[in-house]
Amino acid sequence: MDDWFVKPTRSLLLMTVIAGLLQCSESTGDGKPGTLPGASDEFFVERLHGSGLDFVHDAGRTGHKHLPEINSGCVAVLDFDGDGLQDLCFGQGGPLQGDRSGDEVRDRLYRNEGGFRFRDVTEETGAFEPGYTFHVAAPDYDGDGDQDLYFCNYGGNRLLRNDQGSFTDVTEETGIGSDRWSTAAAFADFDGDGDLDLFLGNYCEYSFEHAGCEQVVQGVPVRSYCNPDTFPGARDQLFRNENGRFVDISPSAGMEESAGTALAVTVSDFDDDGDLDLFVANDGRPNALWRNDGDMKFTDIAWDVGVAVAESGLSEACMGSDFADLDRDGDFDLVVANLAMETNTFYRNADGMFEDKSTLSGLGPPSLRFVGFGCEAFDFDNDRDVDVVVSNGHVLDNVHEIEPSQTFAQVPHLYVNDGRGRFEEKGADHGAYFQRPRVGRGLAAVDLDNDGDLDLVVAHNDGEPVLLENRQGNRRSWIGFQLRATGRNPLAIGAKVTVRGGGLSQVEEVRGASSYSAYPDLRLHFGLGQQSVAEEAIIRWPDGEVQRLSNLRANQYHTVTQGANSAR
Repeated sequence: MDDWFVKPTRSLLLMTVIAGLLQCSESTGDGKPGTLPGASDEFFVERLHGSGLDFVHDAGRTGHKHLPEINSGCVAVLDFDGDGLQDLCFGQGGPLQGDRSGDEVRDRLYRNEGGFRFRDVTEETGAFEPGYTFHVAAPDYDGDGDQDLYFCNYGGNRLLRNDQGSFTDVTEETGIGSDRWSTAAAFADFDGDGDLDLFLGNYCEYSFEHAGCEQVVQGVPVRSYCNPDTFPGARDQLFRNENGRFVDISPSAGMEESAGTALAVTVSDFDDDGDLDLFVANDGRPNALWRNDGDMKFTDIAWDVGVAVAESGLSEACMGSDFADLDRDGDFDLVVANLAMETNTFYRNADGMFEDKSTLSGLGPPSLRFVGFGCEAFDFDNDRDVDVVVSNGHVLDNVHEIEPSQTFAQVPHLYVNDGRGRFEEKGADHGAYFQRPRVGRGLAAVDLDNDGDLDLVVAHNDGEPVLLENRQGNRRSWIGFQLRATGRNPLAIGAKVTVRGGGLSQVEEVRGASSYSAYPDLRLHFGLGQQSVAEEAIIRWPDGEVQRLSNLRANQYHTVTQGANSAR
């Protein structure tokens, strides 16, 4: 097999030198990045134990090195009962072959009861299914105002409809049960007809006949997980929502040649033309950026705009990804977490063309020896710029036998933005969790306690997840938005919000697809620094209607209904 951990893409010496320079850079934010005056306690504190969240992920490892075992571990954020608190659903793995009927291998839904207390409501709600799960999405596919559950599985996907807090399997009647190995799902209104369509990122055509691959290390054969290049790539799929039934229109949409190894999908109107585009992070193959040309026609422009491969011209093993305005210039940049010896990649959006700024931004060098999965852009300290968090963990559980400098469990990273799109990795300064090696996978930023700063939920491969309470971010001001759109997309997937105040503009979208193996909080959150109000909020709704609100009070969530004259 090809070695996953020795693909050189940039000069290590150059990165080391520039990393040192970045550590000396000045801050232009509201204070030293990541530090608040008078703050002495940890920023992020682990809150799993005592929370009632007793989920433990089972990768189903048998020792045969079956590829699906190694990348799994996912979480979905949703408010399934509409009480204003964000609940959590964890997708389970378990045996890949054999009996999966036992309680120990069920997906789990936990109701948020406030104060970092959760209750397992899986049985009473029916929120589980028999698949080996890689991703859970929580769209409102039927437009009735509540969030449903869609499970991307190895061995057949399933859709569970939310019927006032209990779930019904509607996979067959909706036609949405793809039997490919799906790793990511993006529900969005791609054709502008008001309801949510579906894009599925599929991984590869895996065969159990390939129970691991072998390579020789210093004359000794070592068996490990196969590189995905060993198997044919699986074609991604685009489904049009036709009155609640989903029809695969991939060929007519221009996606018939989309075979890759998708691990993550991120939705964004990156070119600001009013429709939603798709970035597909592929593992070891060139990425895809599907530009929406209207009428359910798409063109892959990844090579044209510079996000297919890294600056080196080589494909990377890409996992988590997110769009965000990392340099505060008003458009959406792209950050991607990658394999060891490749570094994280920062693609800066320059008028629709992307420049690889991984090294100069500081996002690249610290990640060189790490394998990144979950990747979320968020303003954790509310200083009005966007930071980045990455969960790390290798893809070979015996990597130390092959490359002694590598480990399976790895520490996560927290990259603090200086306000100009330059980052310093400061995880160890912000909590004990960032000092402990884990096998990180799915990651979501979410305000679990509604106190105005973003907490973190991280799913781990073959272990318990972690809840990280943010205890300092709300020492600065903030504002949040819960959008309610008219029509069959009431949760406003695709809406864009611009917040202005104090001489700065911030922009964000309701995406419903980002990071890796995680479904995000659909509320939008903005740090306001020392501002007591947001002077203006401009909302571009999914149907193109523009709504403006003025002088919104800070430090609260505002529910905004499309067409209303005010927020509440």
